[in-house]
Amino acid sequence: MTSVRLSIFMLLLLFGPPLSATDIRFSCSLWGCQAFQERAKIWAHEHGHRLISYEVGRMADNLLGFYRQFLSAQSQDFDILLIDTIWPGVLGQHLVDLRPYLSSSTIEQHFKPIIDNLTDESGHLVGLPLFTDAGLLYYRKDLLDKYGFAPPETWAELEHIARVIVEREADPQLVGFLWQGSGYEGLTCNALEWIDSYRGGTIIDATGEITINNPQARRALAMARDWIGTISPRTVLTYSEIETTQDFVAGHAIFMRNWMEYWKDVEAPDSAVKGRVGMVPLPKGGADGKHSGTLGDMSLAVSRYSEHIPEAVQLIVYLTDQQAQHQYATDYSFSPTIMDLYAVLSAIPERSFMFAFKDVLLNGVARPATVTGIAYPKVSKKFYTTVHAILSGEVAIDAALNTLEADLRLIHHRANW
Repeated sequence: MTSVRLSIFMLLLLFGPPLSATDIRFSCSLWGCQAFQERAKIWAHEHGHRLISYEVGRMADNLLGFYRQFLSAQSQDFDILLIDTIWPGVLGQHLVDLRPYLSSSTIEQHFKPIIDNLTDESGHLVGLPLFTDAGLLYYRKDLLDKYGFAPPETWAELEHIARVIVEREADPQLVGFLWQGSGYEGLTCNALEWIDSYRGGTIIDATGEITINNPQARRALAMARDWIGTISPRTVLTYSEIETTQDFVAGHAIFMRNWMEYWKDVEAPDSAVKGRVGMVPLPKGGADGKHSGTLGDMSLAVSRYSEHIPEAVQLIVYLTDQQAQHQYATDYSFSPTIMDLYAVLSAIPERSFMFAFKDVLLNGVARPATVTGIAYPKVSKKFYTTVHAILSGEVAIDAALNTLEADLRLIHHRANW
């Protein structure tokens, strides 16, 4: 995910008074953590444990650095960590192999690509999936219906629809398309979707080959650059998921790229667009392109340096089982990692849209975190920094991609992925 998903809830256990056999440190902050907090309290009550809270920051990049600092020192201040899909290669050496503690059925019920991502080269399973996600297109059904448009299949169609509706509505606050353009991991997710939708690859392929400097990638980035100041405001270059959602929920945009979990904000009682929004896969890069949503699952892991490994494993199993994920989906619109739940959710009118989301997951695009391992944060930072400079008009696309390719080759040489 991305920074906001980590800001929604932080399931890490740190600081506080010296631990006793019945103390487990559980921290959860900002949006969406209520479901996890309440469920953890139930488990603690049933097992005689005490949950100790600690507030953490919102930014994923900062949290990863925080994890690395403490784990590298083999600190015992962590029991459970909430980890992004791109972190197993960075943190894996510090995490408990969960396979000896779990039955095969507990593991195999989850979406296999997520389990594969959480499994290192030695076959160690370093986390259990909590929920999954992928980039989606939110659109104003009322406005598209008003002007006779169907949801866009291609980016060109989205641009056309956005321009027409903005012009006809003549609302100075209405913009065409909002997305996450600030210089952070969220921009990597957005830009990877554009490039993959044009079949321009995944920055670095599964064999470790650097592929970003290609015609399809240049075409995708030129398209997005041309959005700035036209269908997207320049301020989008400062937006994360928070600002994007706030503006869309206020009724100030026709289209929004975001994650499934923000559906709950769109349909909240105080939302100005409640009942007037639909969701579809992100557009293709032309007739020969593909629908592409960046995958963004979140998982729970246990620190190797924890003094309470068995208890921590019990808690993460409880927080990720079928009953828990059903609750997260129905109450908070978090997408399950247990595939059997999608058929169950299809029978619930308020969550039936999740059944179609299963296909989005099956066709999602993964960031090159597994192949690059511990070097992924550097790879992503070089990528999103370059993309941000392109979108801002600071550098020409050809020159920027040539430099990016050279920088990635240097990282490759040093990291030897």
